[in-house]
Amino acid sequence: MPPVFPDVEAIVIRFLRERLPDGIEYGTFVPHDYDGANPFVIVHRIGGYMKWPALDNATVEIEVWSESREHGHDVAQLVASELMGTNLTGSPFARVVVIAGLVFMVEDLSELSQWVGTYQISVRPERGLTHGA
Repeated sequence: MPPVFPDVEAIVIRFLRERLPDGIEYGTFVPHDYDGANPFVIVHRIGGYMKWPALDNATVEIEVWSESREHGHDVAQLVASELMGTNLTGSPFARVVVIAGLVFMVEDLSELSQWVGTYQISVRPERGLTHGA
């Protein structure tokens, strides 16, 4: 049976939801009615490459939206810390590397704050062959 890789966006969201404080919202896009009352973490897979059949090296952009620059920064730092901490524990990711550190932006229409970081998140198949990594 050939390897089947997990949905990286889904496992990153699940991983962060289990570790970050309550009151943070998550998704793969910003809902049209988002008002910034609670921080919102958006996980986008924007590319990557495979080391077949052992690793999916996903390039993932993670945005933290918030009504204030400071609070958004605090949440974005927690995201980075939790993701990089997996390099010590090894699970659920094979490896996490920062591709581009945090960048601050302001969304033009709503004037909400955004912090964006780009990571390479490597995952092993959920089933099938796992050797060769």
